[in-house]
Amino acid sequence: MTKVNRRAGQNIRELAIKRRLKAIASFVSAGCVFFFPLFLVNEVEKALKPLSSLNPSHPQSSLNLPPTFYAIVVILPLGLVANGVFWWKRANNAAQGAKGEEDTAQEIGHLEQEGWQVEYGMRLGNRLGDADIVCISPQNKAYVIDVKSHRGEITTDGNQLCKRMGKTTYPFKKNFFDQAMKQALQVKKQKDLNFVTPIVAFSNARVLVPTGKSNKVYVVEKSRLVLLLKSLG
Repeated sequence: MTKVNRRAGQNIRELAIKRRLKAIASFVSAGCVFFFPLFLVNEVEKALKPLSSLNPSHPQSSLNLPPTFYAIVVILPLGLVANGVFWWKRANNAAQGAKGEEDTAQEIGHLEQEGWQVEYGMRLGNRLGDADIVCISPQNKAYVIDVKSHRGEITTDGNQLCKRMGKTTYPFKKNFFDQAMKQALQVKKQKDLNFVTPIVAFSNARVLVPTGKSNKVYVVEKSRLVLLLKSLG
């Protein structure tokens, strides 16, 4: 397998940085939109004061701006701040995902010393992003591992994975089974392999999926990933 020299979590770390920069740009824009018009109005009023002093019979000149102006000066920055908060939270999510990939990579790191080939962040076509981990065993069996950093307990309703937090269980917004299968097929195509086994690995959650497999996809928690890979060969 041709190995690209990328670190575990590198792609999503870079995404987190891009999102943070978007957030910072939005916060800075909010400050500019709020303070610059007020500064400009203040400077214009200062410039008008000498004119009033030249003609004492007239009241002091000032700008009579409509309320809409002040509404815009307040509402627009609030929108930019909200946008900045949105991107900051997305950056935090990406950083959490990167940490999950890094922890999972550390868990399986010794496999390379046992003859396994491991690649991180493999770029995929068909708008599938990247495969977190692609590995091939000494027996030439290939696996694609989609790492998830969600917390709680992971179950399945038979069609997709669900998360249980306390007494509440709800399905994930994305169908991780479909996503893993599509990644496996794309890796198979790009690497010209006979077959690729899809695995969804949770770095911070407890997996309660019966038999550890559903919809032709293995589901495993980080601590049991190496055991699963070795058992599959």
